[in-house]
Amino acid sequence: MRDGVYVLRACIDTAQPFPIRGLFKFSDFREEIDDFYNLGRSDEVGESTGWSTLDPLFRVVPGELTIVTGIPNSGKSEWIDALLCNLSLNKQWTFALCSMENKVREHARKLLEKYNGEPFFDSPYFKQPRMKQRTYEDGLEWLDRHFVLLRCEDDVLPSIDWVLDLSRAAVMRYGIRGLVIDPYNELDHQRPANTTETEYVSQMLTKLKRFAQHHSCHVFFVAHPRQLNNWDGKPPGLYDISGSAHFINKCDNGIVVHRSRDPDDPHPENVQILIRKVRNKNAGTIGDVELRYDRISGRYHDLNSDASRPPP
Repeated sequence: MRDGVYVLRACIDTAQPFPIRGLFKFSDFREEIDDFYNLGRSDEVGESTGWSTLDPLFRVVPGELTIVTGIPNSGKSEWIDALLCNLSLNKQWTFALCSMENKVREHARKLLEKYNGEPFFDSPYFKQPRMKQRTYEDGLEWLDRHFVLLRCEDDVLPSIDWVLDLSRAAVMRYGIRGLVIDPYNELDHQRPANTTETEYVSQMLTKLKRFAQHHSCHVFFVAHPRQLNNWDGKPPGLYDISGSAHFINKCDNGIVVHRSRDPDDPHPENVQILIRKVRNKNAGTIGDVELRYDRISGRYHDLNSDASRPPP
């Protein structure tokens, strides 16, 4: 009555539906979509792994879940550690590590060797002196800047909820961009009597994916294959993972790390990185790559790089 019929008509014509929590249209996310189209958020198409031969197949995208598997002693954890080092050095990422199979001092040794490119101890096998004290101290500072540890101090196995609760705290306090859970079978998997293992695994992976997406954090989850009877030496598949087919069905990326056990193999130092699933076609595709593993430094190199060539 105060403003007249034209203002009233304008109010009616421009009225918006009353918002309903959880119900959206794509226009509600226009700014985010425009930013994606204009490459304003380049990390959405993936960050480089640090290996030029692997990047066309797999790039690390925040908010995704990557399952890594392989037979025991194939180098799964070593390769993931090398990937984390590349991301910390090239992109300044920070990570939370929930690695139940590693002692803290042993995990620190592996990461420091990869960072410095020198052995932690003197060894007749390496024929190279250990890293100097100053190099060691510099590496410790780097470790504290880029890694936090999730350690269960009680004499019990950690549950997935315990891991994710601490990881959320690590996001808020340290701004982590990646979470590593290594391996699946070291978690506490007590489940309700009326829940099958398949249902449990599905629920667990859903929690991991929601955490990754909500916090824009890439989750690396190591899962061992089930016991392979009459194993012929070939790489396992993602469907060979012990527990459930949901490991391949629900992950964004599936990777198999494999190393030949053939004593006659002319290049036993080569490690296969087999990309078996990539949901985001902008960040990679299915394919195989070989990297050369350097036992002195613990680093991995592209086969065509000078660093990958063994000394004469």
